[in-house]
Amino acid sequence: MEIQWALVLFTVVSGAGAWLFAFSMLSSLFKKDEAPSKMETIVAFVLVAVGGCMSVMHLSHVDRILEALNHPTSGIFIEAAMIGVLCVILAVYFIMLVRGTSKKARTAVGILGLLVGMVFTYACGSSYMMEARPAWQTVALPLAYFGTAAAAGSGLNLLLKAAQKRTDEAVSFAGLMAVAGGALGAVLAAAFCVITGSYVAASDNGAIAWAVALFVALAAVIASGAVVLKQPKNALALSTIALAAGLVAAVALRVVMWLIGTPFMDFFLMALD
Repeated sequence: MEIQWALVLFTVVSGAGAWLFAFSMLSSLFKKDEAPSKMETIVAFVLVAVGGCMSVMHLSHVDRILEALNHPTSGIFIEAAMIGVLCVILAVYFIMLVRGTSKKARTAVGILGLLVGMVFTYACGSSYMMEARPAWQTVALPLAYFGTAAAAGSGLNLLLKAAQKRTDEAVSFAGLMAVAGGALGAVLAAAFCVITGSYVAASDNGAIAWAVALFVALAAVIASGAVVLKQPKNALALSTIALAAGLVAAVALRVVMWLIGTPFMDFFLMALD
């Protein structure tokens, strides 16, 4: 099946932004770092917004997205709504930072952004579940989207912590989050690959190579995070590796999904050959 690169990049870019804010907020909740900074909030907002714009680039007539939004139960509507809600939350949080609003109020809004962002990355995958494509008709698909977005977001969070020269404790904890994000991505991606293993094995379009790249990249995220956890002073170079590997993993999972997305009707056609 032809890869829809605009849709691949949509969920990778916006997912990384959503998880960046989520991991930054988790660091604050665990009292390992300050609340998400202005830089982190801006980067998260830009990635979510830009990713949302990418979601319509696969349409031959972009204006037709308005027709799709007339159906509130469709996956497209749900994704668009969640992008809008998350962007509003991030904008409100940024304004609260600028105005110096009370910590409790900022924390409440931050937790809301954390939860919406996490649910959004799952919803991006669930919109592809359909009986017409047997390989996609499994809850393991949205969970794999969720996990690989977390891996990419954890790498980005680690890079920004290092770039902002946060305390060793904060950077070390970001390394731990990268290990957790990479491991989560590996477990959930493995579940998807096991469940759809027959489709991956039967493919002759490069799906196996992309699946290998997926797990190599996730291993790199985990390894980079583990080193930073113990040696936070080396974070900048390693965080760059973690981010690059996380993005590769997120892209690879989605490419595998598209490559094994054989329509149900194809099985009837193959039987007639």
